[in-house]
Amino acid sequence: MTLEDTYRAAMARLPGGVAVVTARAGSRDIAAVVTSLVSVSLEPPTVLVVVHADGRLGDLLVPGGRWAATVVGEHQAAQVAWIAEPGRPDVGQLQGIPHRRGEHSGAALLDGAAWLELRTTQTMEVADHRVVVGEVLAAGLGSETGALVHRLGRVRAVGSSQRGDNRLPGSAQP
Repeated sequence: MTLEDTYRAAMARLPGGVAVVTARAGSRDIAAVVTSLVSVSLEPPTVLVVVHADGRLGDLLVPGGRWAATVVGEHQAAQVAWIAEPGRPDVGQLQGIPHRRGEHSGAALLDGAAWLELRTTQTMEVADHRVVVGEVLAAGLGSETGALVHRLGRVRAVGSSQRGDNRLPGSAQP
Protein backbone atom coordinates (compact mmCIF):
# COMPACT_ATOMS: atom_id res chain seq x y z
CA MET A 1 0.00 0.00 0.00
CA THR A 2 1.28 3.48 -0.82
CA LEU A 3 1.42 6.27 1.75
CA GLU A 4 -1.53 7.93 -0.01
CA ASP A 5 -3.61 4.72 0.15
CA THR A 6 -2.80 4.18 3.83
CA TYR A 7 -3.50 7.83 4.65
CA ARG A 8 -6.87 7.68 2.85
CA ALA A 9 -7.82 4.47 4.71
CA ALA A 10 -6.70 5.91 8.06
CA MET A 11 -8.70 9.13 7.63
CA ALA A 12 -11.77 7.20 6.45
CA ARG A 13 -11.94 5.74 9.95
CA LEU A 14 -12.35 9.18 11.51
CA PRO A 15 -16.05 10.09 11.63
CA GLY A 16 -16.81 13.54 10.26
CA GLY A 17 -20.02 15.49 10.74
CA VAL A 18 -21.85 16.17 7.48
CA ALA A 19 -22.85 19.72 6.57
CA VAL A 20 -23.95 21.50 3.42
CA VAL A 21 -22.23 24.80 2.63
CA THR A 22 -23.99 27.21 0.26
CA ALA A 23 -23.18 30.54 -1.32
CA ARG A 24 -24.73 32.71 -4.02
CA ALA A 25 -23.18 33.16 -7.46
CA GLY A 26 -25.37 35.87 -8.93
CA SER A 27 -28.85 34.35 -8.98
CA ARG A 28 -27.62 30.76 -8.52
CA ASP A 29 -27.17 28.73 -5.36
CA ILE A 30 -23.88 26.84 -5.23
CA ALA A 31 -23.78 24.02 -2.69
CA ALA A 32 -21.28 21.43 -1.52
CA VAL A 33 -21.24 18.68 1.09
CA VAL A 34 -18.43 19.00 3.62
CA THR A 35 -17.19 16.92 6.52
CA SER A 36 -14.77 19.54 7.77
CA LEU A 37 -16.99 22.17 9.43
CA VAL A 38 -15.32 22.85 12.79
CA SER A 39 -16.00 25.26 15.63
CA VAL A 40 -12.91 27.41 16.18
CA SER A 41 -14.03 29.89 18.84
CA LEU A 42 -17.04 30.91 20.88
CA GLU A 43 -15.81 34.49 21.40
CA PRO A 44 -16.30 35.62 18.76
CA PRO A 45 -18.27 32.74 17.23
CA THR A 46 -16.01 31.41 14.47
CA VAL A 47 -15.89 28.28 12.33
CA LEU A 48 -13.48 26.75 9.86
CA VAL A 49 -14.37 24.74 6.76
CA VAL A 50 -12.22 23.12 4.09
CA VAL A 51 -13.34 22.98 0.45
CA HIS A 52 -11.71 21.99 -2.85
CA ALA A 53 -9.78 25.02 -4.08
CA ASP A 54 -10.81 24.42 -7.70
CA GLY A 55 -14.48 23.77 -6.93
CA ARG A 56 -17.36 26.12 -7.70
CA LEU A 57 -17.82 26.88 -4.01
CA GLY A 58 -14.14 27.58 -3.38
CA ASP A 59 -14.28 30.54 -5.75
CA LEU A 60 -17.07 32.13 -3.68
CA LEU A 61 -15.66 31.76 -0.17
CA VAL A 62 -13.37 34.79 -0.36
CA PRO A 63 -12.62 37.32 2.40
CA GLY A 64 -15.75 39.37 3.02
CA GLY A 65 -17.94 36.84 1.17
CA ARG A 66 -21.10 35.62 2.85
CA TRP A 67 -22.23 32.03 2.97
CA ALA A 68 -24.22 29.54 5.00
CA ALA A 69 -23.68 26.11 6.53
CA THR A 70 -26.41 23.64 7.45
CA VAL A 71 -25.77 20.74 9.80
CA VAL A 72 -27.95 18.22 8.02
CA GLY A 73 -30.45 16.10 9.90
CA GLU A 74 -30.44 12.34 10.05
CA HIS A 75 -33.26 12.06 7.48
CA GLN A 76 -31.46 14.10 4.79
CA ALA A 77 -29.17 11.41 3.37
CA ALA A 78 -30.87 11.51 -0.06
CA GLN A 79 -30.43 15.30 -0.24
CA VAL A 80 -26.77 14.95 0.73
CA ALA A 81 -26.27 12.28 -1.94
CA TRP A 82 -27.72 14.60 -4.62
CA ILE A 83 -25.61 17.59 -3.57
CA ALA A 84 -22.48 15.42 -3.43
CA GLU A 85 -23.11 13.88 -6.88
CA PRO A 86 -20.16 14.64 -9.19
CA GLY A 87 -21.12 16.50 -12.34
CA ARG A 88 -24.50 17.72 -11.11
CA PRO A 89 -25.68 20.81 -12.97
CA ASP A 90 -24.59 24.30 -11.96
CA VAL A 91 -28.17 25.57 -12.23
CA GLY A 92 -30.90 24.30 -9.92
CA GLN A 93 -28.60 22.54 -7.45
CA LEU A 94 -31.17 22.86 -4.67
CA GLN A 95 -34.26 22.24 -6.79
CA GLY A 96 -36.60 19.96 -4.85
CA ILE A 97 -34.68 20.47 -1.59
CA PRO A 98 -36.54 22.55 1.02
CA HIS A 99 -34.56 25.70 1.83
CA ARG A 100 -34.92 29.39 2.55
CA ARG A 101 -32.75 32.47 2.13
CA GLY A 102 -30.58 33.53 5.04
CA GLU A 103 -31.27 37.03 6.29
CA HIS A 104 -27.58 37.88 6.75
CA SER A 105 -25.97 35.93 3.91
CA GLY A 106 -28.57 35.53 1.20
CA ALA A 107 -27.34 31.94 0.97
CA ALA A 108 -29.63 28.93 1.13
CA LEU A 109 -30.34 27.41 4.52
CA LEU A 110 -31.61 23.85 4.36
CA ASP A 111 -34.17 22.52 6.81
CA GLY A 112 -31.59 20.65 8.89
CA ALA A 113 -30.56 20.13 12.49
CA ALA A 114 -28.86 23.55 12.73
CA TRP A 115 -27.71 26.39 10.53
CA LEU A 116 -25.13 29.17 10.49
CA GLU A 117 -24.75 32.29 8.40
CA LEU A 118 -21.16 33.41 7.97
CA ARG A 119 -18.77 35.99 6.58
CA THR A 120 -15.33 34.85 5.45
CA THR A 121 -12.54 36.48 7.46
CA GLN A 122 -9.53 34.49 6.22
CA THR A 123 -8.59 31.91 3.62
CA MET A 124 -5.48 29.84 3.08
CA GLU A 125 -4.55 27.54 0.21
CA VAL A 126 -3.29 24.14 1.39
CA ALA A 127 -2.42 21.54 -1.25
CA ASP A 128 -5.54 21.28 -3.45
CA HIS A 129 -7.91 22.68 -0.81
CA ARG A 130 -8.89 26.05 0.61
CA VAL A 131 -9.16 26.52 4.37
CA VAL A 132 -11.87 29.10 5.07
CA VAL A 133 -12.40 30.84 8.41
CA GLY A 134 -15.84 32.35 8.90
CA GLU A 135 -17.30 34.72 11.46
CA VAL A 136 -20.77 33.55 12.54
CA LEU A 137 -23.34 36.27 11.82
CA ALA A 138 -26.41 34.26 12.83
CA ALA A 139 -27.24 30.75 14.01
CA GLY A 140 -30.34 28.68 14.57
CA LEU A 141 -31.57 25.24 15.47
CA GLY A 142 -33.87 23.06 13.39
CA SER A 143 -36.48 20.67 14.69
CA GLU A 144 -34.31 17.61 14.11
CA THR A 145 -31.79 16.61 16.78
CA GLY A 146 -30.14 13.78 14.85
CA ALA A 147 -27.38 14.29 12.30
CA LEU A 148 -25.32 12.51 9.65
CA VAL A 149 -21.67 11.47 9.88
CA HIS A 150 -19.33 10.22 7.17
CA ARG A 151 -17.18 7.21 8.03
CA LEU A 152 -15.58 4.47 5.95
CA GLY A 153 -16.97 5.95 2.74
CA ARG A 154 -20.59 5.93 3.91
CA VAL A 155 -22.99 8.47 5.37
CA ARG A 156 -24.64 7.22 8.56
CA ALA A 157 -27.36 8.60 10.82
CA VAL A 158 -26.66 9.37 14.46
CA GLY A 159 -28.85 11.00 17.04
CA SER A 160 -32.48 11.12 17.95
CA SER A 161 -33.66 7.89 16.30
CA GLN A 162 -30.70 5.89 17.60
CA ARG A 163 -31.33 3.45 20.45
CA GLY A 164 -30.18 4.29 23.93
CA ASP A 165 -28.68 7.40 25.44
CA ASN A 166 -25.21 8.02 24.04
CA ARG A 167 -24.40 11.06 26.19
CA LEU A 168 -21.30 10.97 28.32
CA PRO A 169 -21.93 10.68 32.06
CA GLY A 170 -22.48 14.16 33.54
CA SER A 171 -23.16 15.80 30.15
CA ALA A 172 -25.89 18.37 29.82
CA GLN A 173 -29.29 17.59 28.33
CA PRO A 174 -29.54 18.34 24.58
